[in-house]
Amino acid sequence: MVIRTRKTLLMFFIALIVVFTLTSLCFIKILNRAESVTTTPKIKVHDNILNELPFIQNKFKRRHYLNDTTWDNFLKNTKSLTPNVKAELLWNEVRSWVSKTQFYDATSPHLGTVLNLLKSAKIIKADVDTRGTQLKLLLTLEGHQQVVFKPKWYPIDKVIDGPVYAGKDRYGSEILAFYLSAILQKPLTPLTTERNISLSKDIVPVATKRLLSTIFNHKSVLCVYGKCFYCKRNDPVCEDDNNMLSGAVSLNINATFIYHRSPWQRTYKKGKLALWETLDNYCQFIKPKLSTRNLLDLVDAAIFDFLIQNGDRHHYETFDGNIILLDNGKGLGNPYTHHLDILAPLYQCCMLRNTTWTRLQQLSSGLLRSHLESIPNIWNFVTKPHINAIEHRLNIIYAAVKFCRNRSKGMP
Repeated sequence: MVIRTRKTLLMFFIALIVVFTLTSLCFIKILNRAESVTTTPKIKVHDNILNELPFIQNKFKRRHYLNDTTWDNFLKNTKSLTPNVKAELLWNEVRSWVSKTQFYDATSPHLGTVLNLLKSAKIIKADVDTRGTQLKLLLTLEGHQQVVFKPKWYPIDKVIDGPVYAGKDRYGSEILAFYLSAILQKPLTPLTTERNISLSKDIVPVATKRLLSTIFNHKSVLCVYGKCFYCKRNDPVCEDDNNMLSGAVSLNINATFIYHRSPWQRTYKKGKLALWETLDNYCQFIKPKLSTRNLLDLVDAAIFDFLIQNGDRHHYETFDGNIILLDNGKGLGNPYTHHLDILAPLYQCCMLRNTTWTRLQQLSSGLLRSHLESIPNIWNFVTKPHINAIEHRLNIIYAAVKFCRNRSKGMP
């Protein structure tokens, strides 16, 4: 009786092992099959877009060169200076520019004076800016205007390897984003320019206690690490040999924004793909959840981000219902790589505003490059390989539109 019971138990355990093994093998096979099915469309789409490039490049090389007076006037305004204007009056004017369709007035003759104030106005208060995940300072300038300062972490020719969101914010990307928004005629980025500050002379005398607690002396220079998700004392930014800290200073927009999770958010986990990265028809799941206007805004934002390679727009902000273009510091990472998945809202939804398409076409034949190279002091914060990359990405956008036209009749 005991022997029979042992045999029964042994057979039962053997059966369990066999069932477990077969189930595991089947499960692994299903996962592998699912992986091959879900990841193939994305790769195929990118290949199909890139296959259009030779035809696209030939077509747009022959386009007529545009005399772009809108950009010329904007550029002229950024260089003009109005003497003897009180800072407080100018800041009041700047605040009046802000609406759901613009954060600055590209036609204002005071634009250059305002940019100069951002660059040079006396700092009367300095604090940490705890918004976001990286070090920022919240400064109050003379005339009681708040600005955000993002420091320079890398030499401008530093190539950031790894995923598109790798590395710290690049201050040059914030400055370039401001000018690119003007080029694309979508002025929904804050006014931004370069600024050099001295921690000892400009910041420490007017700093709050919580900011002062993050400033320390290291090898005869001052360093600061701030307060944020990734801020650590052992990873500060320090003054250079001239005891200066370079960075980008942006107007702090005093308005209420609504924060949304992007439908095209990444997982930020190695080896784990988001749903949009696995489904070629992902947009069909998104269309019932968003208005057509918001979808078109997201496509515009994707084009903007693709040009500078900002693949970190995991959330987006809306102002009075319109999507705005804040936090552009993750651009300008690697000029030798083009992350086509940033364009997913375009090639998955195959929707595009006529005005956006018209403007993109106008920038062909080297006009985009010409505009970029005419930005004041451009070579202080952007390299030629990045300009070359942006010009090439414009052609990829044309190719993506051609790809969509082959699939959909709704494209412009």
